[in-house]
Amino acid sequence: MGDAEEIHNSLENKEIGKVVEIICSRTNEQRIKIAEAYISNFGIDLKKEIESKLSGDAKDLVLGCLLPPVDFDAGEINKSIKGAGTDEDLLSEIIASRSSSHLSQVKNRYQELYGETLDKAIVGDTSGYYQKILIAIINGKRSENPYPNTQKMKEIVEKLKGGEDGKYQKDFFVQCFATCSFGEIITICRLFEKIYKENILDVIKKEIGGDAFDFFKLLLHYISNPGSFFAEKLHNFKENDLNRILISRSEVNMDEIREAYKELYKTDLIDDLKSKIKDEYQLGLTILAQK
Repeated sequence: MGDAEEIHNSLENKEIGKVVEIICSRTNEQRIKIAEAYISNFGIDLKKEIESKLSGDAKDLVLGCLLPPVDFDAGEINKSIKGAGTDEDLLSEIIASRSSSHLSQVKNRYQELYGETLDKAIVGDTSGYYQKILIAIINGKRSENPYPNTQKMKEIVEKLKGGEDGKYQKDFFVQCFATCSFGEIITICRLFEKIYKENILDVIKKEIGGDAFDFFKLLLHYISNPGSFFAEKLHNFKENDLNRILISRSEVNMDEIREAYKELYKTDLIDDLKSKIKDEYQLGLTILAQK
């Protein structure tokens, strides 16, 4: 029996756990094929079927799993800027932790789904240097150089305080953090402290501050230790964070996240999910967390 048929039968028999198990244990590519087979065999859109027959946290998790990664991230960004007030932490997380090529696809898909450009949506909901760094990242092309040229990075660091007025060049901070590879940024931070005897985040806080400083700090946390970055967010056990992180990272670096979680909290992520979450929702989360 194929997955589409098994899901159909399980939905008819109200075996929700089986539906959650099948969908969460498959890869995103496999889920898309299941959805295609479902509408081909039964003439029904699988997402609409899930929407009508599942409820609560388990429904939200399964629906998220059925989206292609680009659609999922476009939806998360839209959620962050179209509610009552901007969810800066969510918006920053998506933009800081996705590759340039992925963000380029998200930009295109965002306009298709929501009828306005991602640039316009961000500009309409943010301001100042926070807006500048977000726009620079989604429109830039981050270097993928894994081997930073120390001399070149030193020249960049010197330019950060190289204006005619002898002050730090705030726009150049934005350019560097938006276009340098993660390895280059780490090298820049190390050389910055060596040359200027100041921590780069302390300078950004003093010179730029606000939401922009929070973004720079978040970006550096992610760059320095992606596993720790996501493990700390998971430890809040908020539904939106659990869904977003486990869906988006389950095929990326869950091993690293689980290891970081254990190191930070001296307990196993799977065990904590089982102790804090119930029923089919727990089943789906633990399956994703073990990938």
